[in-house]
Amino acid sequence: MPDSLLCASPRLNDSAVCQRLAQFLQETEADPQSAGLAVAVVGADGELIAFGAHARCPALPRQLAQRKAFSALRFRRPTARLAEEVSQGALCLEVFHDPRLLAMPGGAPVMVEGIVIGGVGISGLPPERDAELALRFVERLL
Repeated sequence: MPDSLLCASPRLNDSAVCQRLAQFLQETEADPQSAGLAVAVVGADGELIAFGAHARCPALPRQLAQRKAFSALRFRRPTARLAEEVSQGALCLEVFHDPRLLAMPGGAPVMVEGIVIGGVGISGLPPERDAELALRFVERLL
């Protein structure tokens, strides 16, 4: 097989993601409009790479952030768009038989040259704010 057919796929750098996540948590916790959130980052295979939450973040947003990140990765689009598709009846998540999938704003895929290499999920704030911060965090990863 020619060498040109074998290439390493782009991947997120776990240690760099963890550093950026820690910095993001510090910045957002200082802002009263974003305090209380959870952030999850999954890699290309859906594995959890990094997770963090503010001290006052309850258990449910911590779980939802991970599901949002996974869903954004699997569907290769923001989960706010998934939520719209589900509410319009264009998409039914139940057919996938995967309890990790979630159509709720706050998830965003991490894409490099059209290839999805990860997903980010943020939860704990109003849905629009979760979605905004997820996109903002993705920008930090690129």
